[in-house]
Amino acid sequence: MKTISSKKISWIALIVFNCMVFTSLAKADTDSLNLPTLGDAGSSELTVQDERLLGELIIKDYRAFGSVINDDLINSYLNQLGERIVRAAGEQSANYEFFLVADTAINAFALPGGFIGVHTGLITAARSEDELASVLAHEVAHVSQRHIARLYGQQKNASLVSTAALIAAMLVASSNPQAAQGLITAGAGFQIDKRLSFTREVEREADRVGYNTLVNAGFEPKAMVTFFGRLQQSSRFYENNAPAYLRTHPLTTERIADIQNRVGMSRSKVEPLNSVKPALDFDLIRMRALLYADKTGQQIRDRIESLNASNALQQSGFFYPQTLQYGLSLLLEKQNKLDEALAIISQLIQEQTKPISVVQKNTPKLSLALASQQIQLLIKLRIAQTGSNGLQANQRTQQQLSAEDQKLLQTFQRFKDAYPDLLLVKIQYAKGLQSLGLFADSETYLRELLLIAGSQTEIYELLARAELVSGNHAEHHLLLARAYDTRGAYRAGIEQTQIARRLAGDRFYLRSEIESFENSLKQKADRERKATESFKN
Repeated sequence: MKTISSKKISWIALIVFNCMVFTSLAKADTDSLNLPTLGDAGSSELTVQDERLLGELIIKDYRAFGSVINDDLINSYLNQLGERIVRAAGEQSANYEFFLVADTAINAFALPGGFIGVHTGLITAARSEDELASVLAHEVAHVSQRHIARLYGQQKNASLVSTAALIAAMLVASSNPQAAQGLITAGAGFQIDKRLSFTREVEREADRVGYNTLVNAGFEPKAMVTFFGRLQQSSRFYENNAPAYLRTHPLTTERIADIQNRVGMSRSKVEPLNSVKPALDFDLIRMRALLYADKTGQQIRDRIESLNASNALQQSGFFYPQTLQYGLSLLLEKQNKLDEALAIISQLIQEQTKPISVVQKNTPKLSLALASQQIQLLIKLRIAQTGSNGLQANQRTQQQLSAEDQKLLQTFQRFKDAYPDLLLVKIQYAKGLQSLGLFADSETYLRELLLIAGSQTEIYELLARAELVSGNHAEHHLLLARAYDTRGAYRAGIEQTQIARRLAGDRFYLRSEIESFENSLKQKADRERKATESFKN
């Protein structure tokens, strides 16, 4: 694991309120279903704008730590699911972003400003979309009820160093208990009892608000009970290995009882809901999340052996044999056995009632996960064969394509037409164009997409590649600067604009655009620096 500096931990710790769903400090009072009012969030020192800025600062540091996964498929799925929940909560979907974290711990957490992290372990543990939605609804409630602003306001008179130590420990506890213990020791002077009391109330309110949101979004409310109940045993594993300050006993019994009362269920009549299979794509997403833990060659080989076992489906916890085959394709891709991986996916697609070649526009019947994997492998194979994404790639027109490449282009186009509303599909289509050497076509398509989708990192990166192949080096570096801007990496963006300015020569309009954007980046970097100093003080 990458080592994170004490300075970075202190900064993350100062702000983050880690809403650890199954390793939380909550112990609900079930004497009454009327949950307490936590106080006026508006009395806090943090405004909504402050929270958003804090979230942006933290997510940038968290990404730098290396745990955030840029998986287009899972992130797209999480944000679609999250958008449904956010709307049901009466919130604006534009104010929320769901992101994936490479961690096998069963956990999710909310950052200031609507950034919600979901661990791969949580996705794998869920047995249905309803169960996963119940957790996301809980996390959205933490944001919508402004629990972070309230925490900041309540602790404004406490030692910020001690507060930082405890919250940082909560953030890293699930994956590194020893580090968490050290951080807690550093903050031993903090008023622990007061902090725990606030957290109990916060968790109870998040359960109540999250439950109502789950119902409003049309999900099965019993899923919240079954998921919490099934994971109660798992939570004990974390309790036995986490620092004492982060443990409770029992972890979720009272919260389960509270939710059961809301659903109108008795403890003896809780049904597991596992008799109904989830959608195939959800099962495939779970498999994709699971395999992020397999990194070494031996781990990959062991997983392949387990997926090929005769009783693999019964032992795996998955619902469909196609899911196991999909997992094998992903693992073979990790081993760079692209032809074998593609053969598996192609066979799965052929078994679909409507394969990709005859999918009707606007009514996709084919699993998105399978179709996306097929396209990704086709692109990788094309690049491996021709080097068409390299620095020396040749630009071609559609008329110059071979018959085989024309057929491949038609496959990319059918894929795009089958899923007309998904950004990840549009971006994969642009990558497909570039793999065929159609950089001019990809640039035209991407610039149109930019007008629709807004500033997106991958769009700028693909445009930068197209400009590089065309020999437009100044434009290439300007687009890289815009890509860095979308990630909040303003200093790196400024470096790119400086390179672009030198390469622009005497082209007045281009130089003016570059200088204007460079000034914008400098203003953002200065604003970020001042905000950091303000919050630290």
